[in-house]
Amino acid sequence: LPTLPDFAGREAEIRLLGETLRRAVTGDAMAVATLTGLGGVGKTALAVHVAHALREDFPDGQLYVDLRGADPAPGTRSAAAPGMDSGSALTGFLRALGVPESAVPDGLDQRTALYRSLLAGRRVLVLLDNARDTAQVRPLLPGAPGCAVLVTSRSRTITLPGARLVDVETMDEREALGLLAAMIGHDRVADEPAAARELVATCGGLPLAVRIAAARLAARPGRSVADLAARLRDEHRRLDELRVDDLGVEATFRLGYEALDPGLARAFRMVSLCYMPSFCRGAAGALLDVGDEEAETAVERLVDAGLMELHGEDRYRFHDLVRLFARQLCDRHESAEERAAARLRFLDYVLATVVTAIRRTKPHSVLPDLLHRPASPGKTLPDEAAARDWLVVAHSRLYAAAENALRHVQDLPDPPEGGGVPPGLRPTVDLLTAWSHLLAGTARHRDLEPLAELALDTARRHGDDLCAARALRLLGAPHYGTETYGRAERMLRESLRLAASAGDPLVGAEGSHELGIVLMGTGRPEDALEQLRLAYARFGALGGHSDRVRVLSHMARVYVALGRRTEADTALFEAVGQARQSGSTSTLAHVLYQAGCALLADGRAAEAADRLREARRLHARARDPRWEALCWARLATCELDLGSPGKAMDCADAALAVEGELGDAFCHALAMAARGRALLTLGDLDRARGALLIAYRVLDRRGAAEAAEIAALLAQWKPRTGAPRPVLSARG
Repeated sequence: LPTLPDFAGREAEIRLLGETLRRAVTGDAMAVATLTGLGGVGKTALAVHVAHALREDFPDGQLYVDLRGADPAPGTRSAAAPGMDSGSALTGFLRALGVPESAVPDGLDQRTALYRSLLAGRRVLVLLDNARDTAQVRPLLPGAPGCAVLVTSRSRTITLPGARLVDVETMDEREALGLLAAMIGHDRVADEPAAARELVATCGGLPLAVRIAAARLAARPGRSVADLAARLRDEHRRLDELRVDDLGVEATFRLGYEALDPGLARAFRMVSLCYMPSFCRGAAGALLDVGDEEAETAVERLVDAGLMELHGEDRYRFHDLVRLFARQLCDRHESAEERAAARLRFLDYVLATVVTAIRRTKPHSVLPDLLHRPASPGKTLPDEAAARDWLVVAHSRLYAAAENALRHVQDLPDPPEGGGVPPGLRPTVDLLTAWSHLLAGTARHRDLEPLAELALDTARRHGDDLCAARALRLLGAPHYGTETYGRAERMLRESLRLAASAGDPLVGAEGSHELGIVLMGTGRPEDALEQLRLAYARFGALGGHSDRVRVLSHMARVYVALGRRTEADTALFEAVGQARQSGSTSTLAHVLYQAGCALLADGRAAEAADRLREARRLHARARDPRWEALCWARLATCELDLGSPGKAMDCADAALAVEGELGDAFCHALAMAARGRALLTLGDLDRARGALLIAYRVLDRRGAAEAAEIAALLAQWKPRTGAPRPVLSARG
């Protein structure tokens, strides 16, 4: 029997199985444990290891049979009757117990009765390996106190009275590296640690795959681990590489696949087109083009068959190698048209769910009406809290879905001159567009940049100005992570040019708004006001009331910069009043922040602090950490103007604490600038200069107008030892 050379990491399962099976010795009933899990996960090896460890507890012997439950019936693709029948297994047991072949009864019931009578009063451990179902196992149970049964099966549907079910999981990195080292030598693993980690990661922690890879390396002592790891990177060759002699990962998976009925086999293939790490029944339904309940039935049956795993509530996942196997089958059996249609249905489902999240969190946004309209209703998100909870866990899934959708479009051949746009490009770009609105103000907003760049390249290759404009806007939007205002301005102007050519009102409005913010940030208020007025009018034409209110709050800041105080006060009064009436928490929080910044720039620090404190509370409640950190940084400046450097330090430190999880350079710089000014006021010149230098470098590289104030402070510094403290105000 194949056994694992190293069972490190399996101690919990071994202990649990030992405790369960020993109850047969100490109690008055038979003990039963069932091991389930993916093919190749090491169920048989673990069961044999436990059986050997319990030899002394069962002195009357151990019986073993491979029931071949994963074998398909000859000439069929049905799971109805594969493997060894129970009667044949009983014949083997009876012969092992000393019954002559001529004395073995003909009928199944008679064999079972004789088997159980022979085990009565004995302490025997029975290992039923690779069982198909309950019907196959039941006649093989001893039924007598003192005996124990250990069953292994890919199926989770085996139900035996009093049985303890143990799921055998794949190995983690430490366990997989231990297995690899045990087979090829610890020195080879130690000599190439990075390659060894890559190798076991590619094997997905599946013991069978690691054993095969290790066997190939052991057979070639001169071959490097890095060489095999590199060969396994190619998904098209990976399953072929994971084969040695008559042992192969693909062959193990095929046993389970061939036992599926045709409908379930097709579901197995089609669901592999989901590129998310895990998926819900709705996503499976989109791929299969069936309702949620029918999809759930299919994937649950695949879980029961050991070809898929449960992953939390209403979540399912493939092992990476099983997904690869299923996808290769899908490419072979389903037409290109069927696969493309399934991918579009899945993309529709994902986009619809993101749009629902926007409607729940930003109910007054006009964005959903300007995107590709998905046919799917998407995942149900009943309220704002549910939408925000979903966003917390959905990031990696959405990233994988968007990236692979773009890769699929990118891999298509270049279109002929005058050719059409690939049908998946627009919904994918709109998925990024919608998702960007939900990521603004979080630590993950920069993750969109490589996806937006790929979308831009694809859109340009296919001559789609609308998609190119939307991708460029994502790359240029200042609050989505663009490092410099110069780069943002170039991208936004090009985005607006393409949007005008394509007649895209979404980029026309949002691009003008964001360009206005960039121009304001670089100290060009007149140019900023022109763009903001355009955005205000364009959002008005779209019915975007909340968006107009946000634009108006930015216009107030521009009016202050231009010295037009009356217009600034009017804009602030209207923006705050309309934001409160809108019922949108996110709109109110944003407008209050902008109002605080405008009042602070106008020298009204006490009023500014009131607005910023309320904005900070709202942003914290809405889980918008970037905006919460920005509020703290601006509050620090308010406290400086109010003559409270100690409180300013506290606010700056609070901003840095929140920002520390974001990696937002602009926010960090504002907080460090406030901290440096507070330290300057408190007389700590060395630390003040260090903080101000950090802030200056970031803001200067970004092209932000705030850099000039800090430069003025630093220019007055006396670097000589013992130099007197510069006589400067906290704001320079």
